[in-house]
Amino acid sequence: MQKIGLNERRLHYFSAVAETGSIRGAADRLNIEPSVVSRQIHQLESELGVQLLQRHGRGIVPTEAAKLVINHCRERRSSEALLLTQISELKGLERGEIHIVAGEGFREELVRWVLQDFSQQHPKLVVTLEFANAVDTVRMLASDQAHIGLAYRPPIDPAVRTVMLRKQPMCVITWPGHPLTEKKQPLALGDVCPYPVGLMSNGFGLSNLVKLAQYHDRIQFESNLVTNSIATLKSYVKAHLGVTFLSSHAVANEIAEGTLVALRTRSEVFESAEAHLMVRAGRQLSVAAERLLAMLKQKAVFDGPE
Repeated sequence: MQKIGLNERRLHYFSAVAETGSIRGAADRLNIEPSVVSRQIHQLESELGVQLLQRHGRGIVPTEAAKLVINHCRERRSSEALLLTQISELKGLERGEIHIVAGEGFREELVRWVLQDFSQQHPKLVVTLEFANAVDTVRMLASDQAHIGLAYRPPIDPAVRTVMLRKQPMCVITWPGHPLTEKKQPLALGDVCPYPVGLMSNGFGLSNLVKLAQYHDRIQFESNLVTNSIATLKSYVKAHLGVTFLSSHAVANEIAEGTLVALRTRSEVFESAEAHLMVRAGRQLSVAAERLLAMLKQKAVFDGPE
């Protein structure tokens, strides 16, 4: 009788190699000898009749066939997680975990709507809230490390689907009384050039927008701070060390307190900036995750008309 199905252990070992990028990395993660991992991979290749991994320097590169197996493993994990969550929900427990990954600029909205509203309505659910740049946000969604993602101008990935987007213009963020507040608004980006600027690190959607705006308007900002922290940028401006670029949503509390101001610009790039609410394409979310997704579509950064 012909054997049905692939060997579970071999798929597990293969997934570890694909995620760590090497036999050694997979062996360390699994706490076994590299020879055991290598042998299981060879047996899986023999079982499938195709080569899955090619050596490249000190690491490995997946073949086209390997990419199919990787997708199969992801779909399998996603399906099992969904099944377990749905069974719990049928029992009336509503237990489970929802993993959100987002840019730091969405922190205040997510804390307000997710932790103060959604989590209070569903106290038995565990919500993991992780902050990352746009590149990592898309990567984590594509690899099923997160259920829902939020990012500015994320990179295009066919494995990730934008559920909803909203225009959220980038503004010049400064303090009350700064010379820019006395200029006619909306500002030209050239008005900002005489002043020091704090910027986000590479990989963040905010950083990509600033680079695109500089190229579009043929200008160059004088940056004396580059950081991966929006909180640091806010402190930088509050200390009167320079200005930065963020959405008004990201500094809503500071604007209300009167410690910061957000000035709109005439930049086409900044004015057309969009926030993306994303999930992995083809992934079926649990009932709880769907509820949270629906809430985010109605509240926070996605309020107002489309």
